[in-house]
This record gives sequence, C-alpha cells and structure tokens, in this order.
Amino acid sequence: MFLSAHEIALSRERALNNMLGLADACLDAAHCLSAAVAAAGRASIEQGARQWASFGAARPDSAAQLPAALWLDHVARAGRLFDEALSIFGATHKAIIRSAEIQVRILDSMAIAAIDRASKSSPWETELALAAVKSSLQSAEHALHEMSEAAIETVARAESEGHQALVVKAATKPAVAKPATVKSATAKPAKGKRLPAGKATA
Repeated sequence: MFLSAHEIALSRERALNNMLGLADACLDAAHCLSAAVAAAGRASIEQGARQWASFGAARPDSAAQLPAALWLDHVARAGRLFDEALSIFGATHKAIIRSAEIQVRILDSMAIAAIDRASKSSPWETELALAAVKSSLQSAEHALHEMSEAAIETVARAESEGHQALVVKAATKPAVAKPATVKSATAKPAKGKRLPAGKATA
C-alpha cells in the first residue's frame, strides 16, 4: 500500500476544505451580486419617483430636459452596477484559480508521498527513476504556481482597466440639449409696390 490511512484521510480533508472554500466564495459572490442589483433597483425607483413627483411643478423648459436627465441617471446607475459586478466576478475568478491550484497540490502531495514510500523498498535503479518523477512533479507544481499568479494578475489588470474605463465614461457625460425657445414676433406685411394715391385697386 503506497499511502497510509492517515495520509489518505488528510488528503480527503484537504480536498473537502478546498471545495468548501470554493463553494463559500461562489455563495459570497452570488450574495454580493444580488445585493448590488437590489440596491441599484431601489435607487432607480427612488430617483424616478422623485423626478416624476417634481414633473408636475416643473417649468416647460425643465420638463423638456426630463428624458435626458432620466437617461443620464440610468447610465450612472448602470455604470456603478457594472463596476460592482466586475469586482465580484474578478474576486470569484481569482478564488477559482487558487482553488484549482490547491487541488493540484493535494494530488501532487499524494503522488509524492506514494513515491517516497515506494522508494524505501525499491532498488537503487528504481529509486533514481522515482526521484526523477518526483522532481518533475515538483517542477510542474512550481510552473503551475507561476501560471496561476500570472492569471490572477491578468484578472486584476482587466478589472482595473474596466474600472478606469467606467470612470472616464462617467467623466465625459453628453451635454443635454436645451429646448428651442419660440420667439413671438408680429407678422409684418409683405413688401410690395405702393399704388399711386387716387388709384383704386382692381
């Protein structure tokens, strides 16, 4: 038997804790996302109620700007919601990457423990081969750690770029077009030739 009962139980416990940590991260992400969506919905309802309440007492020129104001408020709320969702998805993605790396380390530790037990009762030729396999596993684990760190850094960079794009988009809001005012002017008679005095029109 290559693994003892204690090593098997320890590996199972580590794998179970890893899966529980990943499930906890996913549940936290779902809770934070639902809370962000609910907060954005409440803010939209409250803002819309305030604007429609002031619509009756508004002047005609300010009433004409109400659709643009509603649209700008909606864009701002959507940007904040997207920013929060991007942060939540980024944190969840990082947790998945770390969980996958931990799971591979658990499997590698089981394989290395089996190699160590097999090396104790093997001839030196087999021991050299097992040592090479162990070294390759450790090198692969180190390479996997570097890949995981690079993937986490990529996710963090994408999250930062998305946040910066939203900040720039919020800073450059489109100008609200002012309604055209109708000027009252008196109608002027058309210019024409004056008739000589004393002649009647036909």
